[in-house]
Amino acid sequence: MGQQIEACDGGNVAFDQSGGGAIDNKTSAPTRESGSPSINSVEIRCFKRIKETRIELAPITYLVGGNNSGKSSVLQAIHTAVSCAQVSVELDQKVVAESSLRYSPAADFPLLGHGTPYENRSGGQRGVVTFEGLPAGSNERATYSIKMYKARNHSNVGVERSGDVPNFGQVITDPKKLFSVYVPGLAGVPHREEMSSYAAVFRKAASGEANLVFRNIIRLLDKESLLRLETLLESVLKTPIKLHVNYDPDRDLYVDVKISMDGSTPIPVDLWGTGILQVTQIFAYVLLFKPAFLLVDEPDSHLHPSRQKALAEALERVALDFQCKVLVSTHSRHLITGASEYVKVIWMKDGKVESDNQRELATILMELGALDQLDFSTRVIICTEDQDPWALKNALDEAGYLKNEVKIVSFNGIGNRQVADAIHEVSRLMPKCPRVILHRDRDFLTAGEIKKWSEEFESRGVEVFCPPLCDTEAYHCTVQHILEATGLTAKEATDLRSEVIDSIRPRLEEKFRSKRRSINRDNILYPESAGTPDTDAVMSELGEDGIIYGKDILDNIEKKLKRMNLGLSERPLRKKTSSELSDLLKKLLGPKENLR
Repeated sequence: MGQQIEACDGGNVAFDQSGGGAIDNKTSAPTRESGSPSINSVEIRCFKRIKETRIELAPITYLVGGNNSGKSSVLQAIHTAVSCAQVSVELDQKVVAESSLRYSPAADFPLLGHGTPYENRSGGQRGVVTFEGLPAGSNERATYSIKMYKARNHSNVGVERSGDVPNFGQVITDPKKLFSVYVPGLAGVPHREEMSSYAAVFRKAASGEANLVFRNIIRLLDKESLLRLETLLESVLKTPIKLHVNYDPDRDLYVDVKISMDGSTPIPVDLWGTGILQVTQIFAYVLLFKPAFLLVDEPDSHLHPSRQKALAEALERVALDFQCKVLVSTHSRHLITGASEYVKVIWMKDGKVESDNQRELATILMELGALDQLDFSTRVIICTEDQDPWALKNALDEAGYLKNEVKIVSFNGIGNRQVADAIHEVSRLMPKCPRVILHRDRDFLTAGEIKKWSEEFESRGVEVFCPPLCDTEAYHCTVQHILEATGLTAKEATDLRSEVIDSIRPRLEEKFRSKRRSINRDNILYPESAGTPDTDAVMSELGEDGIIYGKDILDNIEKKLKRMNLGLSERPLRKKTSSELSDLLKKLLGPKENLR
């Protein structure tokens, strides 16, 4: 077991919020190392998903957002630009061969352009990455820009560099060091790995293919670094760790690395879990190459939530101990909730920064799975508690509203006030400030109870849509809908529905009474000082349609229809859109032309 790494403030890492580096809680004096610049922001133009965006950096910055939001593009842009600049300096050329680049996320370099490929002509499409910060040992603001484009000859890359502040650009472009280390999702390691020189390992690491030299990276660590690696792994995996590295140059062709967890039998690398491999790779990278910029792409993918939170704490230790900026793309709320207040959370959408000061909001949206669902061109967002809102979606289509105009988004726990606040804040961040409508089932509530329940949402600018029947499925179980979907006569449809209801009536009534007991205990609707309505009186007020869940009878009606051999399609009531529910949505949303 390696030596313990101490952190400031009883284990909580403290940072200079200006981005200058770690600070001691007692003196508040910056401790940025003299040989390392501080990168405080990066601006990216024309690279993959990104047209133009600027990232203000903290010591640790998390990029969150849905799929294709541009998170990985930010990491790749930084590492690609550094690769281009370092090769340009190494060869002392403004035009370099694509094959000489240490890293490129595309086989055809010009295709990295946003929307259209990079061009050679002056004023044409070019990628630009600009770093801004403080040179080593200085408080003088500095910038350094790297421009990438298609060179005249095939398979060549043009590189232009600009920036004249000493000890800033020179550090970024030093070809003998890894200024940035990019750690993509680990694709696995080979079963065997031959010994490689430091130069070969350096090249593979710079290219983002460290999985191919995973064992060699660990082999190249000195004794102290190996102990620190064990300690960092212990902090994430929450168990004693021992790494066993074996290689005899006179005897062995392959490098052998094994791990013991809590004194267990050593396990070879190719049998490690993906999560352990990923975490080990991150820390080993840092310990061997000591980069100024650590770029990590979704390190949470294969980690248990409890370990994700521990990883967040370990990354803060790395940022502190090695004075490197850490930029992480993630889908994990656990990383964010495990991070200190000095960690910045940036919410990205469509290649741009949507917000860099809505940490709590981003966490809620990640927990709800909303970042992948929301469309920022939408005019109306209908948030529903239904995990599969098929009835609402069909009714919306029938009403003729376009999907990019009205978006139905499913959330868990829709009655949560915090969720309502989050939904409303989301709308305010969107360019078109869409209406936010909260859909909930009536669930045996009276009209007065619905009005009372809605108050806390409506006071926050969130509309409430609660159709008269118990749930949306109930609109597919009405006599009128059965008539329209099956061609039965009115008497046949009525008898069919009544027969199904009567067959399960005791269960339906017990469900109603149980739900009413819960409603009567709701302190929002009925404070302790207030009386509650009589259950039988509510049952009478709501009538039969008001006490029957469509979810409870829909399947039973369709099964009975199937046994009648009417030649109907499978699930005919579901396939037929409810005209009544569609009319309710039209009344709620208003004319289609008003949405445009």
